[in-house]
Amino acid sequence: MKRSSVLMPLFFIFFSLASAHGSEIGDAGEYLRRNVVEKRLPNGITLIMLDRGYAPVLAFEISFRVGSVDESYSTAGAAHLLEHMLFKGTDRIGTRDFKKEGPIQREIEAVGETLDRLKLEKPGNSLVPELEKRLRLLQEKQQAYVESSPYDKIYTENGGVGFNASTSVDKTGYYIELPSSKIDLWARLESERLRNPVLREYYQERNNVVQERLMRYDASGSGGMFERFSSTAFIAHPYRHPIIGWRSGIPYLSVEDVKDFYRSHYIPSRMTITIVGKQDTDKTFRVIEKYFGSLPSGPEPREIPVREPEQKGERRFRYLFESTPFVMVGWHKPKFPGREDYICEIISEVLAGGKSSRLYKRLVLEKKLATSVSSWNGYPGARYDNMIVIYATPAPSVSPEDVENEIYGEIDDFSRNAGRAEIERVVNKIESEMVFGLSSNKGLASLLSYYQTVFGGWRYAADYLPVIKGIGPEDVKNVLSRYFNRENRTVGILVDTRKAK
Repeated sequence: MKRSSVLMPLFFIFFSLASAHGSEIGDAGEYLRRNVVEKRLPNGITLIMLDRGYAPVLAFEISFRVGSVDESYSTAGAAHLLEHMLFKGTDRIGTRDFKKEGPIQREIEAVGETLDRLKLEKPGNSLVPELEKRLRLLQEKQQAYVESSPYDKIYTENGGVGFNASTSVDKTGYYIELPSSKIDLWARLESERLRNPVLREYYQERNNVVQERLMRYDASGSGGMFERFSSTAFIAHPYRHPIIGWRSGIPYLSVEDVKDFYRSHYIPSRMTITIVGKQDTDKTFRVIEKYFGSLPSGPEPREIPVREPEQKGERRFRYLFESTPFVMVGWHKPKFPGREDYICEIISEVLAGGKSSRLYKRLVLEKKLATSVSSWNGYPGARYDNMIVIYATPAPSVSPEDVENEIYGEIDDFSRNAGRAEIERVVNKIESEMVFGLSSNKGLASLLSYYQTVFGGWRYAADYLPVIKGIGPEDVKNVLSRYFNRENRTVGILVDTRKAK
């Protein structure tokens, strides 16, 4: 697995790109450098535009350099919950009469904050039941003015598809595809929901997130494993926080803390607008400037001061759950665009990049010790130093420890026998995947948005493959020797408690 589905470089989709412009282009890196238009608004917003194709359709993405890594223990889960809340509308969208709804909304927040504080500090207080009843009555009263899913309705009526959002450890993104003629509508709606969001139905949505967490983490063997792996591998850095938040913390996420998180992190200097498809980029810029240029700038949030200390010995944990056994092994490594990250991408592909990889052939095909094996370079995020992780599902009656030992054996063999032919085969595989990969407007928008938001420059995408092609066997051996050792290793084993019983 690549470090991210949108992070996969797409240099060699140039066949479709070139045909759209009626000319041959030697490589897509050159194409991107020649055709991507980057603008910066005075308030700090970065605008990336790419005119391509014949169909009058545009893919839009607004992304913010903010994710769960920017949270504290008291705000863990805020970025994800805030993403949900920004679908609720403003004082003009999502309401039938905000003059009447507004006072109810403010009272709901006041009662909710008081109730949270009492339940956390004095759960036996006699006021708790009274406040819970008051909150329910206010929520019922507010429903008379609330229009549910307001943006979905508007966008669907105007030909929009794929309207959604996502939160990761590193970034938050909002995206949709629309006819090119609807750019003014999109810009007006999106700038307004960023300018004046109303966090209506906050407590209902917070409860929904609790249920989402129960389903994805607490009732899922793999979800619980990944959560525990991160919190074991990172003892100091906020990469240890789950994106959705901790189970005990979500029910007490303060609406005022979430508002503060929004005001401090959803600022123009951390915002990238990416638009890909058939367009006049000069006209597009004027539209963006008209609607987004007045968004107020703000002070840059303080950089995260905590750095993960060097690991001084293997960390292991066992996770007992009624689920198929699972094994995860990971090693700390530097972040992109350090050269070690490029090398780890090669290592990831050679070891577990599909059915032609070393571990798949050894574990799944030849020895039949596992039913699946994958890798993730850049776990769990890429803005800060991270990990390369290998994970596998043992075959029935095979112990996770046996699979774990086979993984080490294959890594040792690779460190001794890494050859140029094997590396070139992987580079060619990456290249061919790019040919048939994300050639859509949406895929290109995601690619450019990711590199710009997370790494601070979309041009890293255009320069990726030349760096990969310059990696040789000695580079691989040096990285394997430096990072793939026991002292730098974290191991997680999911034990199926049904078998134990």
